[in-house]
Amino acid sequence: MTIRIVQYLELTAFAPTSSLAANEANQSTKDSVTFGGNATFIHRYQNYFVNQSVTWPTEKGNRYDFMPFSATGTTANLNGDNGLMSITFPNVPVAIRLVEQGNGNRLSRLTLTTVWLNEELLPINREPIPEYYIGIGASFSETTIELRFRSAMDSVGSQFPGRKLTKALVGLLPLNADLFLQ
Repeated sequence: MTIRIVQYLELTAFAPTSSLAANEANQSTKDSVTFGGNATFIHRYQNYFVNQSVTWPTEKGNRYDFMPFSATGTTANLNGDNGLMSITFPNVPVAIRLVEQGNGNRLSRLTLTTVWLNEELLPINREPIPEYYIGIGASFSETTIELRFRSAMDSVGSQFPGRKLTKALVGLLPLNADLFLQ
């Protein structure tokens, strides 16, 4: 049995200003970018069906164009920690636009869904589970663009008590995010 893996990437980029978003929306784009209003852009790509536009999932009718990318790092774990993950694209104008529209990938949200396909290119896993990430930055090289993400969900550590934060527990609340349990 041959198994093929396709990843569906949906990146929502939040432009820093609505004027920049309107300016970007007026550009003619041949990729699957949708202006979502409120200074947002929705990019949808898949990395298996070369030079094809795929509608997935079929009930929603979202169109995913081909873009060669790879996802590396922690894409799923059971620990619940805030794992790092990166998506690497070739250094092409469309990928540069991904970074520019999301303010250096600091104003973006990623949904990554991995689907396993059988020999007939039908999904093996009936209900693929999407993974959600928040953009934390980007880096460029001559040949690639790397978008870095952290998990959108983080578990609460077991050492932190399940209580309300009160003055008796933490003392005076600091001006920064440093809390010390007493």
